[in-house]
Amino acid sequence: MVAPSVTEVGQLAAIAAIRTLLNFFLTREIAKKRAEIDRDRQGSEPHSATL
Repeated sequence: MVAPSVTEVGQLAAIAAIRTLLNFFLTREIAKKRAEIDRDRQGSEPHSATL
């Protein structure tokens, strides 16, 4: 086995940080879009009391 160098460990840490940030922002965008879709659906569906 070969021990990783400081540069390799730094590159791995940078990749992990970038992936974590991308996942965080993607999750946030998905949640916003789902909330927007839910609001649109609630606004367009007729209420059961008026049927």
